[in-house]
Amino acid sequence: MPGALQDIRVIDFTHALAGPFCVMLLGHLGADIIKVEPPNGDEFRRMWMQPGATKDAYESLWINVNKKSIVLNLKTQKGVELARRLIARADVLVENYQKGVMERFGLDYDSVKTLNPRLIYACSRGYGEWGPYASYGNTAASNNSIAGWLDNAWKNNGAVGTKTLGIGDEAAGVSIALGILAALHARESTGEGQKVEVSMQEAVLGFMTSSMHEHFTGNRVGNSPMKVADGYFTLRVPDMSDSVWAQVGKLIGGNDLLQDPRFATASARRQNRAELEKIVKTWASGKTRQEIWDGLRELDYFGAPVLSIGEVMEDRHIKERRAFIEREHPTAGPTTLLAPWIHLSKTPTGIHQNAPAIGQHTDEVLGGLLGLTEKDLGDLRAQGVVK
Repeated sequence: MPGALQDIRVIDFTHALAGPFCVMLLGHLGADIIKVEPPNGDEFRRMWMQPGATKDAYESLWINVNKKSIVLNLKTQKGVELARRLIARADVLVENYQKGVMERFGLDYDSVKTLNPRLIYACSRGYGEWGPYASYGNTAASNNSIAGWLDNAWKNNGAVGTKTLGIGDEAAGVSIALGILAALHARESTGEGQKVEVSMQEAVLGFMTSSMHEHFTGNRVGNSPMKVADGYFTLRVPDMSDSVWAQVGKLIGGNDLLQDPRFATASARRQNRAELEKIVKTWASGKTRQEIWDGLRELDYFGAPVLSIGEVMEDRHIKERRAFIEREHPTAGPTTLLAPWIHLSKTPTGIHQNAPAIGQHTDEVLGGLLGLTEKDLGDLRAQGVVK
């Protein structure tokens, strides 16, 4: 079955993670993606790999599925001219260069919107298009620092000065994709394209709802995982009806706990929540994650075991849902990828094509879409314009 965006062509000028993550989502939904790379390829192909690595990095293999790769040297006038011809035939352009780069190429929104009035031009910057930091570069790590994510993580884990996980690139990528879909919808009624702009810093702030709640109210959100016999378990002690308490109390403390007046009613349990949580922790400390999981999940009692990534891969629920798939990549070999997690019943998402080699589709795209002949392509290769 065709994807929901099967009739949408995207010209992808992105690199690193935020922009490619956005375009990956559009590809999952069926869009035709043409990734434009410089002669040496997107630097992210070898990022975080050992020196001299000959295989593309796992992140690159993941986020570049369903894309066609062409090489255009945008430092040449002919390369820019070919890019403009592609843009004229596109529905969406996505780029996440530092502010000023696309302007130097003559491929910024104001320069290309006259080529294609229906074009959706989407861009993401570390700090957006305006403001004192607009021209500054940004990485995921620096963005986590300046968006308050890192400091908040340290407050939660008590490990000041350590590396923490962040979602800067992914949050920006999802936000750009959402903006593109909104702009495409608006185009249905107006017939006109528009510019979509996302600041990575603000995108991260948008994903910090609970942290903002803590900042503005002073009230803590959530709870820390508790130590159990074979690891950790995230367990919340919610308000419970008397019928649920009858089952939970019997499970964790037997009849003695059920007869304890401190917990006999819902109001008493609320008043003595701290004592109840201590009892739950003491009970859990002698149980395995699976024993707690089996004992509580049928009671509508929120909680889950803390799993490693390896354990997640082997989790029976994840396996049943086929959340991960295996692809045979021509250079990387067998590759495990997360399947699209957005599910549509009539226009299904999917991964139909491996991440491409550098310039793998240059001849196909420029010949098929722009009508260049073999001689044209040979001349352009000889001039260093394409690869």
